[in-house]
Amino acid sequence: MDIKKIIQEEIMTTVANFPRFGDRLNSISETGEGSSHSYPYKFDNVSDDEVNYHFDTEEDDYVVIINLVDMYARVWEMQFGTVDGTPEQVVDRGRMYSVMATVMKITNDFIDKYKPNALKFRPSKDEDRDDDKRRFNLYQQYIKKNGRNDYISYPYGDYIIIERKAKIKTNIPRI
Repeated sequence: MDIKKIIQEEIMTTVANFPRFGDRLNSISETGEGSSHSYPYKFDNVSDDEVNYHFDTEEDDYVVIINLVDMYARVWEMQFGTVDGTPEQVVDRGRMYSVMATVMKITNDFIDKYKPNALKFRPSKDEDRDDDKRRFNLYQQYIKKNGRNDYISYPYGDYIIIERKAKIKTNIPRI
């Protein structure tokens, strides 16, 4: 038997054991199944219109900043990233699911404390690609699997909105 036939036979037996491509298309549905651990975090009420949370991974220190956008409508905006970076910076150290689990716990803690009508955030993307929706789609899927029953999430432009189903009216008089 010559070497080409041995290699061809080896390839064919290996490939035959792979799942068909179509079977792997639904792999994003596994996102957020609860298998990732979250990191401990610290709450910091900076002011009436800003809240910060801090957590550390094995290599990086993260901050989650939540700012009040509209006091009357009870709308807040969230961003997160490494302390020495920017929210647009992608760290990519293989801890994405643990970071997402932590940010989701922080989001739920914030909702428990402040009861916003809406919380919005804009996932980072590769600025060199106009059509880059990888993180957006990943976060949207994760929120749908792990979000609260009293809130819905949906895309709005470059933002993901997490909105309360039954709005809370603010009794603050408009000036």
